[in-house]
Amino acid sequence: MNNVRTRKKVQTLIPASILALGLLSACGSNSDAGGNGSVASPNTASASPASGEATASSAPTGSDASAQDTEAFTISVASWNLGDEPLGIVKAYREAFEKAYKVKYPNATIEYKNTPGEAYFDLLKAQMASASAADVVQFQSAQLPLFAKAGYIADLSDMPFVANIDGAPKTQSSYGGKVYAAPFDLNSNGVWYNRKLFEDNGIQVPKTWDELVQTAETLKSKGITPFAGGFKDAWVASMTVSVFLPNEYGSDTFEKDVYNGTKKLNGPEIQAAFGKLQQFVDKGYFGSNALSNGWDLQRKDFEDGKAAMIIHGPYIGGLVNSEMKDSGGMETGFFALPSDKGEPLLSVSVGVLTGVNAHTKNLQRAKDLVTAMHDPDAIVIRDKDAGVFPAIKGIDIDYKEVGNKDFLSVLGSTKSMIQGQFMPASVGDVYAKLFTKMLAGKAFSPSWLDEADSAFVRDKGLVAAPEQ
Repeated sequence: MNNVRTRKKVQTLIPASILALGLLSACGSNSDAGGNGSVASPNTASASPASGEATASSAPTGSDASAQDTEAFTISVASWNLGDEPLGIVKAYREAFEKAYKVKYPNATIEYKNTPGEAYFDLLKAQMASASAADVVQFQSAQLPLFAKAGYIADLSDMPFVANIDGAPKTQSSYGGKVYAAPFDLNSNGVWYNRKLFEDNGIQVPKTWDELVQTAETLKSKGITPFAGGFKDAWVASMTVSVFLPNEYGSDTFEKDVYNGTKKLNGPEIQAAFGKLQQFVDKGYFGSNALSNGWDLQRKDFEDGKAAMIIHGPYIGGLVNSEMKDSGGMETGFFALPSDKGEPLLSVSVGVLTGVNAHTKNLQRAKDLVTAMHDPDAIVIRDKDAGVFPAIKGIDIDYKEVGNKDFLSVLGSTKSMIQGQFMPASVGDVYAKLFTKMLAGKAFSPSWLDEADSAFVRDKGLVAAPEQ
């Protein structure tokens, strides 16, 4: 993500290889599952395995053919994850929403301006400031308040998708009571596990912190690394720390309290999270190669059965099975990191937002393209095999991966919060550095967190303040 740099270190920007598939994402809040479809803090996230068919009546649809605009024109879309990738999922998605768009605009030409990875966000910032950005732009939720306040993006409050978003999707798509973007997906990170290894070793999914520790001890006694480590890559280290934080916050308002000065990042809450990470490091739960392995080798250890669990986002189920298709794949499962303070608190956030350049000369056409990009049939094509879960209600997908169905169930039954809204990227950088220091053999000291608190104080002006 981005605060004007990119807030990727706090909420974790997944590398371009995953972004190409849209595998950045997480929780699908589809039809109601014991709730109202919201992912609001600290309420439960509503998500449910579904029929596999798009419900066009309850999600944004293509434009009405009766109001057809036959003029030939070119309209542009800027993103970091609309480029072609090996499985052809993104290409099929583009073709699907182009088809929906051309119901109303049969002679439109859509120009894609795709810039992979972090470079996109720096480019977008410059183009927004110079009024030279594409007609339709994709960005991440930390940028939205800054873009909206500056008048860079158009108000989309009158768009049909607005009736089908609430909770975290609506919060992160809005500023000042207005909706400025369509939320594509949600992110959430937790613990993925190899079902066969658990079953073969008589292990049940742990519900408490003590049970998680016992699970790790059992696996270690069998010669199996409990958690695959890949912390050579700083984004993996930062993301892992972020998973340990919410359970220690004590409240879903903790980060807002830090921003407002009533809590500090060197206080007992963050100390407790790093204390648990130190426990895992000391006991060898991340394996002996945790610091020398990057993301690719981390994933390989999990796929090869050398490690039973891996802490990552919703892309794991689909990605692992795609890479293991020649060997029969893997039945994965998913659970929220257990807490020693009661029920776990899961961080949920919007991964991709689609908005309209306020300076476009094709305002209505751009708004209609946003609608087409979230056409139910197109979203099903994009999400079904890519480990992506729609943020807009009414788009129901029958995921093939068992782990993805687990993910939906966990999202529908676990308290959640929006993490990282008010934290500058530098804080995540510090967290990753401190965790890496622990993996290198240094014992955690609470005084280390003074650096995180100082980074926050120095850079808090780079993020939008909480709305009062």
